[in-house]
Amino acid sequence: MGFNRREIVQMLRHENELLKARNRHISDKLIRYQQAFRALNRMDDTMRGLSKEIDVEKLVNELLSLALHASDSENGSLIFIDEEAGELVFVDVIGEARDHLLNHRIKNDVGVVSHVVKTRKAVLVTDVQKSSRWSSEVDQVVGFKTQALMCAPLYSDDKTYGAIEVINNNNIEDFDENDLAILRVTARFVSQALQKAEQVTRLVDK
Repeated sequence: MGFNRREIVQMLRHENELLKARNRHISDKLIRYQQAFRALNRMDDTMRGLSKEIDVEKLVNELLSLALHASDSENGSLIFIDEEAGELVFVDVIGEARDHLLNHRIKNDVGVVSHVVKTRKAVLVTDVQKSSRWSSEVDQVVGFKTQALMCAPLYSDDKTYGAIEVINNNNIEDFDENDLAILRVTARFVSQALQKAEQVTRLVDK
């Protein structure tokens, strides 16, 4: 059974639309990765510029902002360990939940962040409702709706600081393994910054 001219034209148009859609997808991905690499380069510049006059709070916020920029997200947190209290503390928050979530504490044995801190392994959750590790506690407290998240540990050789978490990307697609890889690199920069900040602080205190 052959095709008439009209059917061939329709098929070609359909293939052309599919090709355009794939090209847009590739272009969007490329833009996101270029954006991520620019953010990582800025982190590297920030690290090189650390001095004895370091403002740790400002540094942490700048690094978190760059991490969100790299991940194409508007909501994220830096969570540190309070070992004495056995809790995790949201020390910096960017996004709509900031006012409610900043300085909020959760038990160190609950949720995805706790798992990441304990294992020192990054986690990608594309649908939190399907994750056995995810806890809705924070969402209930702040009135936020988490759909997807990425979380990476912050640590040096001899110390675990906490974790960096990114929530709900702006893209219509889910976070993927490439996004998680970028967050892992981001977390290493943040960890190095925290370690260097500790060293600088010790030098100043002497």
